[in-house]
Order: sequence, then C-alpha cells, then structure tokens
Amino acid sequence: MSRTQHSSPKKNRLIGAIQAGKTIPQAAELTGIPHGSAKKIWAQYKKTGSTSNCRRSGRPKKIDERMGREIVREVQKNRRKPFQEIGNELEPKKDQKVKRKDWAEFVKGIDWSGVIWSDECYVYLGDKASRVFVTRREDEEYEEDCLIPTFKQSSIRVMIWACIMKGKKGPLVVLEYPGGKGGVLGNHEFRKGRNCIPAGWCTLSFRKINNNMARQPWH
Repeated sequence: MSRTQHSSPKKNRLIGAIQAGKTIPQAAELTGIPHGSAKKIWAQYKKTGSTSNCRRSGRPKKIDERMGREIVREVQKNRRKPFQEIGNELEPKKDQKVKRKDWAEFVKGIDWSGVIWSDECYVYLGDKASRVFVTRREDEEYEEDCLIPTFKQSSIRVMIWACIMKGKKGPLVVLEYPGGKGGVLGNHEFRKGRNCIPAGWCTLSFRKINNNMARQPWH
C-alpha cells in the first residue's frame, strides 16, 4: 500500500495549530491530515523538535562516495562510453581479472620496442540510422562534449587504420570499406598493408600480437 508523505510546511501548520490550543483531531481536520498521521507527527515533533521527514532506509548504495567520484571522472573523459565498459574498467569481475592475468603471462618477457599495435575503426559522417547517447548531468545539456555535430552533405562511411609502437606513432590511413559494417582488417589485409607502416619500422624484427587476444582481457 502506498504511503503519503506530507510536506514540512503542512506539518508545521499542524504543529502550530496544536500549540495554539487546538486538539489533535481539530488540527488534523484543519490541515487535511488524517487523524492517525497527525498523532504520529505530533509525537515525532515532541521527540525530535523537527517536522523534517526521516531518512528512509531503502536499498543501500552499492558504491561509496569515492567510487562515485571515479565514475563521474571516467564518464567525463568519454561521454559516449557504455555503462558496462565503465563498470568493467573501474570494478573488474573475477573472470576479467583472470583474463588480465592470463594476458600478463602471455606477454611476459616480450620486448615491447619490437611490437606493433594496430587497429581499425569505422567512421560515419551524417548517418542518421542510429542514435547517439551521452552521459551528462541535467545542467550539462549544452556542453560541447555532450553535443553531436550534424553534417549537411550526404553520409560518408570510411575505414581508418593506424599503428603505434614503443616511442613511435604511425600514420592514419584511410582504407576501403571491406566487408561492409562489421568487417575487420585481418592478417591477410595487414600483410598487404605493410606499405602503410613507416619504412624505418619494417627493418625491425617486429611481432604483431593477435588482435583478438590483445583486446579480449579488457572486454
């Protein structure tokens, strides 16, 4: 059964009427508060000297203030990041910790100066087929990082590829759109795309770590 929570001003009028000489039933009728509730409000006032609503227990919070501040900082770094990814990064689950440990064992002893990290990304401009969600406070509606730019030209879809290694950053390469949405730049395309890698890097005895293995522990 639902409970009616009376406002403090309304309860103050009840208390004022009683203190002015009205009986509890008379004050309750005057303020429109049920007789039973009026008796409890008067008893609570005599005990605490206040008409403020008591804090209800409810479900306890699963995060403390420190974790709450960390979540806000993480959200402000990337407004579009899904909640699940934020939770995984701030409070990893047991299986995620195991995967990360396995990953650390897998790469233990690797000379990072000889490892090239590569990844691809699809870029959409002017595509209205999907909605973009951001996480923000009520007063951040018009913050620059909470707004999505619009384009008047027809939609453009391109795939970009880039690579980095220790102390070096490769070029940003625009590629064809292989396999449509969801396609990947696999090992075959990577070998064909070695001309995308700066010439000085190709003389190194580098190792390309499997893309899925490299990313899996962080999902």
